[in-house]
Amino acid sequence: MRGGKLVIDASLAIDLFAGRDVRRVALAEEVFRCAASSNIRVYVPRLFLVEVAGVLVRFLAPSLVEEVVNRLEEEISIIGDDLYFERAVKIALATGSRGADAYYIGLAEAIRAPLATSDKVQAQNAKRAGVRAYYVLDEKELEELTRLFRCREQL
Repeated sequence: MRGGKLVIDASLAIDLFAGRDVRRVALAEEVFRCAASSNIRVYVPRLFLVEVAGVLVRFLAPSLVEEVVNRLEEEISIIGDDLYFERAVKIALATGSRGADAYYIGLAEAIRAPLATSDKVQAQNAKRAGVRAYYVLDEKELEELTRLFRCREQL
């Protein structure tokens, strides 16, 4: 599928910019490159920016984090929770997932898009909620995601 949509969670952006683990950085880069090379529109809940800023500022200078947040704001589609709030509540009730995770899962369900994450629990809860999710730290799941968007052969 060339083109399409994908929901990503904050863990991928944090992995990409925090640089704490070389493998996690490389896998996050692959997801972002895949989306860009295949004209995939990336969606996130508005909460995403708060999560990314709150974690990255623990590792990077606030001015650099502000630049990262501004760049992410320009390159991804940020969706307010009016569209998926009720779904997120139902997902949290059904799966016991963390509230923030339920937002990402609810958004993915609402826009009928897969969810990419480097949070294993979130991926499991998304799957339990019937949302197509990919835990990108698992090579097999990353391969499935990149095959879905037909970008693995380009990388």
